[in-house]
This record gives sequence, structure tokens and C-alpha cells, in this order.
Amino acid sequence: MAQACKATGGAGLSHSRGYEDAVNAKISGELNEVESTLPENIKDRALSVFKAAVSEKYSIIQAIEKVEKEALGEIETVFKGQRFKGFIKFDFDSWVVTISVNKFGNGSAQFSAGVGQKKLVCPDPFMGRLSDPNMNRS
Repeated sequence: MAQACKATGGAGLSHSRGYEDAVNAKISGELNEVESTLPENIKDRALSVFKAAVSEKYSIIQAIEKVEKEALGEIETVFKGQRFKGFIKFDFDSWVVTISVNKFGNGSAQFSAGVGQKKLVCPDPFMGRLSDPNMNRS
């Protein structure tokens, strides 16, 4: 029987742990902003479905799937025979969720989602400004 390599023995699917933690989390807090390139009626439907999923304490992945099935499925019929690319971004206090739509002229559509957790950086009183390395440097 082969032995596991000592250097890579703990490797494998550990990179997906962060993804699993993110999509299985629940969103709390207020909706700050919605940005979208979708038609207004589909955007409004997606927003109401996502808000309902959040209020019912769905996980992020369940909320995304609910929006894809109940709201974004209309894109296949509205843009029948046409190419369409669009997205909707929900910006909450602690999470940002983006759902993208890529509809092809042959009728098929792809959905993809991005999930990001906001991390607040506390100001460092000894530096005199925010100690965020991503801030513009002067």
C-alpha cells in the first residue's frame, strides 16, 4: 500500500473550505445598495426574492439558487434568440453577493455567482490614518 507524501499529505480540498464556509453562511444586516444591468422588472423580482430568502434565514447559496430559479429564469424567455449579459449585486453590511447571467443566442443561459465578506479595518491611533494596506498611499 502506498504511503501519503509527508509534504502534501494534508493537501487536497482544503482550498474549498473557505468557499463552503462563505456560501453556507447566513446574511444579517441591512441591504445598503443594489447595482444591476438587468431589465427593471427582472431586477425588482430578483431583489424581492433575495430579500425574502434573507429574511427567512436561508444560507447564501440557497438564496442565490432561489433567485436563479424564481427571477433570473425569465431571461431565457425575455431574450429568446438574443445574446444577453448582465448582473445584479446585493451589497449588505457584511456580505456582497453578485449573480451574473450569460445568455447565448441559441437559448442556453449560464449563471455564476460571487460571494465576498466585507472586512472592516480599524484605524490605528498611532498612524494617524486608516491602517489599511489597500488605501491610496500618499
